[in-house]
Amino acid sequence: MKKILILSIFSLLAILVFAHNGQSKTKAYYSGDAVSFNDDLYVSSTNSGNLEVFKLENNSLDLVAKTKVFNDRYNRYDDFFDSKFNVENNHLYIYAVNGYSLYKYEVVDDSQLVLVVNQSNTYWEWYNRVDKFGDNITTISASGVKIWNKDLQVIDSYSFNNKKEPYNIRANSLSTILNVQDNHLIAYDRTSRTNLISIPLNYKTITGNRQAYQDESNNLFVVDDYYAKKFNLEGKLLGSFKHINQPGFDVSASGRSEFIYFSNGLGVVKLNKETMEESTYAWTSSLGGSRGWAMGLKAVYSDGSEKVVVFNNSNILVLNNKLKKIASFTAIEEDAVYSSENLFLRLDSSFGSVSTNVELNGGGYFPNEKLIINFAGVISNTKTDNRGRFTQTLLVPSVPANSNNGGVDIKVDGENSKLSYSISYKIIK
Repeated sequence: MKKILILSIFSLLAILVFAHNGQSKTKAYYSGDAVSFNDDLYVSSTNSGNLEVFKLENNSLDLVAKTKVFNDRYNRYDDFFDSKFNVENNHLYIYAVNGYSLYKYEVVDDSQLVLVVNQSNTYWEWYNRVDKFGDNITTISASGVKIWNKDLQVIDSYSFNNKKEPYNIRANSLSTILNVQDNHLIAYDRTSRTNLISIPLNYKTITGNRQAYQDESNNLFVVDDYYAKKFNLEGKLLGSFKHINQPGFDVSASGRSEFIYFSNGLGVVKLNKETMEESTYAWTSSLGGSRGWAMGLKAVYSDGSEKVVVFNNSNILVLNNKLKKIASFTAIEEDAVYSSENLFLRLDSSFGSVSTNVELNGGGYFPNEKLIINFAGVISNTKTDNRGRFTQTLLVPSVPANSNNGGVDIKVDGENSKLSYSISYKIIK
């Protein structure tokens, strides 16, 4: 790595000059989550304010679902701040936080987010993050950490917090919560509710997106601006790897191999967990396009191999276990318009015979947006008006073979917004 240090510095300067030259309208991806479900890789991020879900298909990372929260009180859409996948009873769910509320969605048919439940607090606690500690969903705020069950009921809480950088709190085990705060790695024991250790680190500037990792052997891994380091729970340094004096951000491992990965802005490095020796590395500044800057990181074992998801500023990268690019999603300009109300669909009748007409109307999509209507496998198109609403007359199709006594769905997808909604209909034979 040292032989290209000078080139790396020039690359960094170019990135910084470009990034600070004016106000960018492009999204920046710096954090998110990834999961393997039925051997498919899913990725999520809320960095745009939308809850976005991506899926890796045929070496392409595709945006398959996107939504925001409509605020009825102020007649506007509010941002999501963080998201976390969870697989429950062979269903894929995604939890997201929006201010004082925690939402639970199911990812249905790979492309539809169906709201299961949302829970808002009444004590003005602002949720910055949502995570998974062991088997439980967790919210993180300036007030501390709350543990939830799958019905979104709080079952435990800890006053352990990081008011300046709540993103830096993480837990990979049932017993320990990790926090990178004020140039220290802090390990908090959930049983005794006390700090186990506080280990000095060396950051040039303390900012967000600094996370540590705990493996199944209870070893702690963290990267500062000079070294990637390995400690035990007594705070003893077990190994280190000197990188190129760039900001150390995130550390991750899939738990299925003897390797660990870390990001330092310019790229990603793969280390042997036991020896802390370098296995390979990748410069990510131009892998997915210009202005790459590797921050958030997630290693996942999916479809028989380890994959590394990198939240790389101008793009999201998916790398293989040799850190070669599989796919990327390039950030686009922020949406100039949003829908002005919650999604809805209505029918003039909930049942009808084959070859008769049914009138469908709806709203909550983007203004003047092309819509794709799927009526029991029959595809048609329409377009919304300047309020995001539409009316369309549909011909009732034949009963599909897989229907339940003629029961089918009419699904409407927004081509640009990726907003999706469906309504049930019964076809009379």
